Amino acid sequence: MKKGPRGNDRNKNPQATTALRRRAEDRLRAKSAMVHVPSDETESQRLFHELQVHQIELEMQNEELRQAKEELETALDRYTDLYDFAPVGYLTLDRNGIITAANLGGASLLGTERSKLLGQRFGLFVPADSRPTFFEFLGKVFATQAKASCETALTNEGKPPLFVQIEALACKSGQECRIAITDISERRQMEEKIQILNADLAADAVELKNAIIELEAFNYSVSHDLRTPVAAINGYCQVIQAMFGNKLEEQCQGYIREIYESTLRMERLIDGLLRFSCVLHGEMHWEKVDLSAIAKSVVSELVLVFPENRVTFVIAPGTVAEGDPELLWVVLDNLIGNAWKYSDNREGTVIEFAEMVVEGKPAYFVRDNGPGFEMAFADKLFLPFQRHPGKDVEGFGIGLATVERIVRRHGGHIWAESEPGKGATFLFNLNLDS
Repeated sequence: MKKGPRGNDRNKNPQATTALRRRAEDRLRAKSAMVHVPSDETESQRLFHELQVHQIELEMQNEELRQAKEELETALDRYTDLYDFAPVGYLTLDRNGIITAANLGGASLLGTERSKLLGQRFGLFVPADSRPTFFEFLGKVFATQAKASCETALTNEGKPPLFVQIEALACKSGQECRIAITDISERRQMEEKIQILNADLAADAVELKNAIIELEAFNYSVSHDLRTPVAAINGYCQVIQAMFGNKLEEQCQGYIREIYESTLRMERLIDGLLRFSCVLHGEMHWEKVDLSAIAKSVVSELVLVFPENRVTFVIAPGTVAEGDPELLWVVLDNLIGNAWKYSDNREGTVIEFAEMVVEGKPAYFVRDNGPGFEMAFADKLFLPFQRHPGKDVEGFGIGLATVERIVRRHGGHIWAESEPGKGATFLFNLNLDS
């Protein structure tokens, strides 16, 4: 029987043993190539040869062990560095919460030298009021053998407490668990600030809502109360003109006409303010609405009031939507009316109403080939009392603001696209959430 330091390994892995034997014999043969061996080899010579082979095997095994040891030490150094200098604290706890191992990150989070941590109870670093919860968490980790996490505060000598997230997993032995500690103090501070900001924002929103309600009530009240004196002034202007028109000087008659026309403008402004106040609060009646029919009705009124109109209207048939018919009439009346006003009744002007698809949703548009406008002013178009710069046309800047409110109340969005000299397109969609 062959004897050697790895006799048991040979029985376990005969292929490795055979390979090692072959390599040793090759190395010995190379060394003794110049030595003459008699053909009638004696037993002592055979045993000597066998010892030489074993010696070479041992040398090769020692070399392999040395290389393996060096590789192991290199890997250990690498993983020790990763373990110690990780931005996360790593600790090992036994079933009683005693710290049996810790990295430098963990020692830093706990504010104690690593050598002083070992053997201490981790619970000493948890505030007293949080310890029952933490030990309940630790017991759950050992009981379930599953990864779990919790958030808690940690005391830190001479410093404000840290808020950390702890992730834990029990070892297979069931006698220890590994925990990873991440500092979330900054995140918690940000969350607290966000909560405060949200509370302030909610309070501001309530105040703003109340202010808007009060403002709209004031607007409605003032607009409604102005009707009577404006109507009286209008009536008296007509009476004075009828009774004393021929007796008044021409300059005085001009003043009367200006007062009368001003009362008409004031009445239109009052109507616009009342409509603007009411569009968000009146009850809506949802039904299928023929927008093409509404557009044709709006155009018919324009043609009736302004028979000299030279604008061509193109209304696409069969355009329908779900909404309140009266409010949608206000939308198209304003959009088509605005397109007509800004076209200056020029010959060759075409105003079109139709439907298209925008981002997979139906959108309705009023397009004209009029003078257009700079897109820099587009955001202001739908604000109250904002008028088109450089255009002297009738209106108070309330119409598009009213349209925007109506569209928004229908769960939609309105926007404009234009370029100077190339017309303008106003698009809106409804019921985006449906």
